[in-house]
Amino acid sequence: MKEIKHLFFTYRNGAVADTLRRYGVPHKTIFGLDVPRLAEIARGQTPSVELADRLWADRDVRESRLLAAYLYPPQEVDMDKAMALARDVRTQEEADMLAFRLFKRLPYAGELLARLAADESCGRAARALEAHLA
Repeated sequence: MKEIKHLFFTYRNGAVADTLRRYGVPHKTIFGLDVPRLAEIARGQTPSVELADRLWADRDVRESRLLAAYLYPPQEVDMDKAMALARDVRTQEEADMLAFRLFKRLPYAGELLARLAADESCGRAARALEAHLA
């Protein structure tokens, strides 16, 4: 985790971070990393539920939440875990990243979409997954 935070700091982009803050991104810490840089960092990590959970739990750091979506191994995420993640989404960017990097790769993605759509607290995640399954 310390290595990941060091990479966030190394690759920070103040201009992007400032723009995201102006648009109301709710995270206390925004390093301003773009998706290709997050993907590069993800390639250097071993996917695991434990690491992804630690990153996802770091609610104050935008990049931690986005990187977590890369590191959840789809074969280890059950329906309950997917629903819990969807209910905890704070931004559309998080919903999009979860849908693109994790949810659409789940063998039960269609069933997940139906459950997300039926749960009012999962609207962002439902719309994101629907777009990525289309």
